[in-house]
Amino acid sequence: MKLAKSYIPVFLAFAMVAIISCERNFDIVLKDNQPQLIVEAYINNELPLYNYVILGRSQNYYDPGFENLPVTGATVTITEGTLLANNSYQWNAASKKQLKEARLPQFGNVLLPGVYFDTTLATNQANALMGTPGKHYLLEIETGGKRHTSITAVLLPLTIDSLTSGYHFIDEDEDTTQTKARLTVHFKDPDTIGNTQLYYWRTYNTGDNFGWGALGTNRFTPNTDDLVNGQYMHLTHSNGFVLNDSVNYYMVNVERKVYNFWDSFNKARQNAGPFSTPVKLQSTISGENVIGCFSGFSVSTKTIIIR
Repeated sequence: MKLAKSYIPVFLAFAMVAIISCERNFDIVLKDNQPQLIVEAYINNELPLYNYVILGRSQNYYDPGFENLPVTGATVTITEGTLLANNSYQWNAASKKQLKEARLPQFGNVLLPGVYFDTTLATNQANALMGTPGKHYLLEIETGGKRHTSITAVLLPLTIDSLTSGYHFIDEDEDTTQTKARLTVHFKDPDTIGNTQLYYWRTYNTGDNFGWGALGTNRFTPNTDDLVNGQYMHLTHSNGFVLNDSVNYYMVNVERKVYNFWDSFNKARQNAGPFSTPVKLQSTISGENVIGCFSGFSVSTKTIIIR
């Protein structure tokens, strides 16, 4: 199994400058930005290997590379709990799991700096950290003398009734043109406002890559039910799938704050540079000089052969 090129945190700290001038020239001095801790963390109910935390440190604005520097040696824990009627949390201390940088057989026993797992994955994957629908989770990070926290929920999963393929077209962007099809997911939106979903899939091309960021996804069209609450949904993705390919499809039910982060991230990653319209990432991590998201993913899965 190989890693996606960006297994180190995918977030970037954006230094935005808005200058409007019609008549005068200005000398622009860009100061060094304050390095930030970048957090990419997940807890889900289906895939124990995909419960992990990646820590990075943003670089100086003038540094030639855009990758973050991995943060090693941090203390990272995740604790399960319950949301009480008074909106406080009751944390189960016995459930606390410490995540560590580890050499896992799933990755050829190669150490991944800045990537933290439940090390039980190496010996007994069935007992490794796993999210439970309806529970809340507390992420605690201690590094560089500072403490950072975040709380997320693993919601109840939404049932995928079926997957279908169709809407065939010739993909002219390929080196050799080939017929592809689009995939449609069919499901019933719950009769409660505020449901939000993200969509991921694993195909032949992504099968050997690791991580949520390495899966195929319709990154620019995450879904909310603001206008379709309670309706039966037939959502067709714009992506093309090769005929006869096997697709493992993951529909992920998330809290609105998790959706808001990924929506802001998708907009920021399209940003054309420091002189374009600023985009503020909707971080869910508390602490000093930190940005990122602790994503509770409630996953439903189904497999389809594209015809």
